[in-house]
Amino acid sequence: MVRVFRWARPALLATALGLGILPAFGGAGSAFPSLLRAAPAPERSEPGQPADSVLGQWRPREYRLRDGGALPVDGRISFHRPGAAAAAGAAGDESGEWLVLFFVTDGEGEPLRGSAEGGQFRRDGDSLLLTHAYHLSGGGAVGPLAEAPLSLALRGEAEAAEGHREPCRVEVSGERMILFFPSGNSMVFDRVVFDRIGESAAGLR
Repeated sequence: MVRVFRWARPALLATALGLGILPAFGGAGSAFPSLLRAAPAPERSEPGQPADSVLGQWRPREYRLRDGGALPVDGRISFHRPGAAAAAGAAGDESGEWLVLFFVTDGEGEPLRGSAEGGQFRRDGDSLLLTHAYHLSGGGAVGPLAEAPLSLALRGEAEAAEGHREPCRVEVSGERMILFFPSGNSMVFDRVVFDRIGESAAGLR
């Protein structure tokens, strides 16, 4: 005799196994994640700002030298505006505090030299003025860059605004930003985008 077995209904099968009634696949309390549930959309590091805003966090990608060479870099630069002032000012007219931590790497992710700097910033169109209230840098020689001994500086806002100003030009296009420094060098950044649990969706690798 040939016996034909049929699948039991899921609810009956669960009861027979002593598991109780399983919630609907993907429903509330389900042990199975819903394959139809949409993933949270990534969010910009400074939501609600114009597309060409510098506000938020950016990841440095390349340090371009005025002689045409380029060096790999990594780290973060952030531009922050206090909450009360965040809604003020026209598009392209921004001011607040900035902070950068970046490393020149060997191309494999190993840091060779680095710098941490910060202060106040003011942007007007493609002009970006940075003041240097604090500064820490040092590291070995890399390409045309000479060895940099450890350098430390901590200044008050007035001193930084008066004697330690760096007028730059900035270009923002989509999720990319380029800062052009008075030295003739420039640095390329990608905007950092976070998912809703705070991890970078722009990639930390």
